[in-house]
Amino acid sequence: MILDRQAARTWESAGYEGMQISNVWNVGGEHGDGSFFLKFAKGTCFPLHEHNGWEQILMLEGTIRFGDVILNAGDTLLLDTSDSHDAQALTDATFFVAHHGGITLVA
Repeated sequence: MILDRQAARTWESAGYEGMQISNVWNVGGEHGDGSFFLKFAKGTCFPLHEHNGWEQILMLEGTIRFGDVILNAGDTLLLDTSDSHDAQALTDATFFVAHHGGITLVA
């Protein structure tokens, strides 16, 4: 059992301007399985990438564009192997990601 309390959650840079990450669990490193929370400041972009396994996103706050899809708080998106998209925060946004496999940057 893994318990991740919001009050104890720590955030760190995700390696891109305006992005912060809080890891919940990870097995197998960056190309393994895991889950994490992400915060994007308004205007933050993440480059085009392809998924090497599935990924599920649950929007918690704000609005973000994933490829041609716009997600708002409460929306979910399931991406499958070989799906590709970029991302741009249209407002400050927080979301939860669970994944199997990593990603490969395309651009």
